[in-house]
Amino acid sequence: MASEKQTATARVWRLSHGELKAEAATLIVEEPLEIAVDGDLYSVVMRTPGDDLALAAGFCLAEGVIESKANLGSIQVCELENANQVSVVRTGESLPPLRPVRHTIVSSCGLCGRDMIEEVVKRLPELQGDCRFALSAVLAMGEQLQQAQQHFRPTGGTHAAALFDQQSELLSAAEDVGRHNALDKAIGHLLLADRLREARLAMLSGRCSFEMVQKAARAGIPVVASVSAPTELAVDLARRIGVTLVGFVRRETLTVYVDRGRLAELQ
Repeated sequence: MASEKQTATARVWRLSHGELKAEAATLIVEEPLEIAVDGDLYSVVMRTPGDDLALAAGFCLAEGVIESKANLGSIQVCELENANQVSVVRTGESLPPLRPVRHTIVSSCGLCGRDMIEEVVKRLPELQGDCRFALSAVLAMGEQLQQAQQHFRPTGGTHAAALFDQQSELLSAAEDVGRHNALDKAIGHLLLADRLREARLAMLSGRCSFEMVQKAARAGIPVVASVSAPTELAVDLARRIGVTLVGFVRRETLTVYVDRGRLAELQ
């Protein structure tokens, strides 16, 4: 059975009120969980390990895979070492029809979605160090992101993403109830305008997960910064493909998780 480790540590650079220090940071763990239904893979979800049975049960109810607990004939975690899979077998006379598989991947119990991640990494470009930003500029772009959030102020219910060029000029910004959607929209605006090649930094309003780094890399954006924390898997991906990753961008403070030669003060 896979480990239920929920946090990890990393060495980072932390800027606080003008002083830059090397420190240790705690990262939340993010790993894939396969959910199999009636013997077939149904979905792969990214989650923090722990409470996997509860997650799978709640997911199946929310997705309409089951109507109630009575439809859960069995639900169990794969007992193979390093496996992240929950198997659900449904029971009942009138079961809801299964929707199309949410992720089409080839995997099996024990691979725990890591084949999917490795395939994603193989398809991503390695980002080259063709830009550089001062930490003060990163802080200023964080302020611009907040100013661009028109709907957050009255509702408190949106995420936002903003894309900047090498001169820290705002190229596009978008809001959405979903943080992934906000980044997709910001990237899409530039893609449709044939200006995506100008984007060098993505500023995010929420937690920076594996998928957010993946989206930025696919768009060729070498620097990702967020007002919140990255996950362990996001930091690992950034290191592997050459993305500069900055978190906790808030007024006079930020934390550098991965540099790759793009932050002036760290040269």
